[in-house]
Amino acid sequence: MKPTILLVEDELLLREMTALDLEDLGYRALCAQDGGHAWKQLTSGVPIGVLITDIRMPGDCDGWELARRARALRPDLPVIYISGYSADAPQPVPGSIFLKKPYRLEEVQRALAQLGVG
Repeated sequence: MKPTILLVEDELLLREMTALDLEDLGYRALCAQDGGHAWKQLTSGVPIGVLITDIRMPGDCDGWELARRARALRPDLPVIYISGYSADAPQPVPGSIFLKKPYRLEEVQRALAQLGVG
């Protein structure tokens, strides 16, 4: 069975389309519109197998910080960053993958496979 993916994206349409695509691939997609909502899901006890997060989001927790907190909680959590901006002063967690927007579903599939969850 494929893992549950927490998709963190502040753009509503992109979040909904990506979640549907992930579900078409057999994943369960949980969605959050910012780091604060994502953190609540990560700490809720729901078994999340992958974090896919935008980097620049509203609120006080960007994607870099969210992934750091998530890895402190779950050191083995696979992380994929997505952003329409170049990764200025990147702060990725070890072993993570960065995808530039706009990305294609095939790129997400490849990234998931690289992380051993595809």
